[in-house]
Amino acid sequence: MLIVMRRGHEGRVYATQATLTTALQKHLKIYLHKKSPSMSSNRTMKFPRSYTLLLLLLTSTLSIGGLEASNDSPSLSSSAKHRRSASVEKISIVGRELLVNGRPFVMQGICYSPVRKGGTFPEDLIFNKPSKIDLAVIESDFKMMHEAGINTIRSYVPITDTRILDLLTKYELRTIVPVGSTSQVSRAMIHSTLLLLKNHPSTLIWEVGNEWDLNYFYSKTLDPNNPEGIGFTGSLKLLEEYTKYIKSLDTMHPVSTGISAQILKNPLFWKSIAQISSIDLFGMNVYDGLSFGDRFAQWASQSGKPLYIGECGADAFNAIDNDEDDTSQEIATRSLITEIKHNLSALNKNHVLVGGCLFEWNDEWWKDSHGSVATHDNGGIGSAEGGPYSDYVFNEEWWGIVDIDRHARPAYATLKELYSKD
Repeated sequence: MLIVMRRGHEGRVYATQATLTTALQKHLKIYLHKKSPSMSSNRTMKFPRSYTLLLLLLTSTLSIGGLEASNDSPSLSSSAKHRRSASVEKISIVGRELLVNGRPFVMQGICYSPVRKGGTFPEDLIFNKPSKIDLAVIESDFKMMHEAGINTIRSYVPITDTRILDLLTKYELRTIVPVGSTSQVSRAMIHSTLLLLKNHPSTLIWEVGNEWDLNYFYSKTLDPNNPEGIGFTGSLKLLEEYTKYIKSLDTMHPVSTGISAQILKNPLFWKSIAQISSIDLFGMNVYDGLSFGDRFAQWASQSGKPLYIGECGADAFNAIDNDEDDTSQEIATRSLITEIKHNLSALNKNHVLVGGCLFEWNDEWWKDSHGSVATHDNGGIGSAEGGPYSDYVFNEEWWGIVDIDRHARPAYATLKELYSKD
């Protein structure tokens, strides 16, 4: 049996490195690559103390550093098994449809930014170096998502921990993977993310930027002396650079970009973006009460490419009443998700949507800049460009369909009802 070995998370054996003692050497025979002309392809050799190679296991089990790998390799993580044996699914765009192995895929998504209580973003996201407690919370989250019919997660930092990738596979969740989110992302960082995730079954699409047409890849906040950052023109150039580079590394997954609904109000900006051929589909964040208005018709008249809703929904706090308002959040969830379902290209090829993502899974207590990360604050931001039902105020710490302790709000049951319907 051909195995690959290295000590991994929680004692798993999953990569390509091992250190052999003299006692173990007699149980192993090296099979050298056929392209090595200087060595026969099947002979016994003396091993150095440490090396990296593929091994043929001749005994029923082998113990290395207290780790045991048997002939059926139970210690291999499920992610490793997928990488080793499963062929990569072909994710493609045909017309306005998103296809997985040739079949239409309907994105039933949720935005996911699980910052722990008392923490800040992104340092305290629980999927960054997760503890056992964090992993238990994440598995509970994924289980609840799966039970609600959610099939897609949109995160704001790539999920790369192999144990969490295993859980994504276990609960049949795909990911919109953020790459090139800021103006300071290097090619090396993009390459590292793609190398790790492009062959994982959870990867659905790559997404470059989040409302970058407003925040200019967050460059506005990096230099106080330059409040416009790299500007729209610089952002457009960066977008094309990022998307072309991603395409050069991976041809099996579509590349999207996350924009705001404001882009539809500026024909010149939109025309510039539409000319970038390396973008396969678009994600749009829309917050405007109980409906998307005429935006789908606008999209259909301006682009032949698919669209998904990157963010939509309502928070669960009413700034007018100064009180929690789960009812308005549930009403908005029902209205917006129903409208998405009625405009799916999987049902009618003339429709523009491949699906969408509700914002968001859990409350985040770090967002109110005038409050404390240790308390659930009520600070909100009004907008002249619309906003969430019913007060049209963005109460940033109240968006979860579950609260920070994972108690479900009524919107969770509504989402489960709607995502479970055909």
